[in-house]
Amino acid sequence: MRIPYGFDLTSIGTLVINENEAETVRLIFDYYLAGASLGKVVDMLYEKHILSPTGKAKWTRAAVDHVLSNSKHISIVGFESFADVQFEKSARCNVDYDKAGLSRRSTRYVSPSMLQI
Repeated sequence: MRIPYGFDLTSIGTLVINENEAETVRLIFDYYLAGASLGKVVDMLYEKHILSPTGKAKWTRAAVDHVLSNSKHISIVGFESFADVQFEKSARCNVDYDKAGLSRRSTRYVSPSMLQI
């Protein structure tokens, strides 16, 4: 099991909040809710010299997305902020699902002259 970013594992096997990493988690949530894309969050973390969970100088978009999606971070950012990010992520998503539940790209920009069904 991987220990989620923002937490430390105690000697008795419980998770406790790592305040240094928790501050980064809060920063990621705040920046994303302010309208930054995953790429902009990555750039911000790199500019602030905040190391990734694997210790690299630059975060990946997938790592930022994982931090935003991990429900364990509710204890760090609060339920309201976590729920706002989940709503924002789904609103920004350009993947639509067909009747069978399979993902497909939706048409994002439809001409107003097109007949809408």
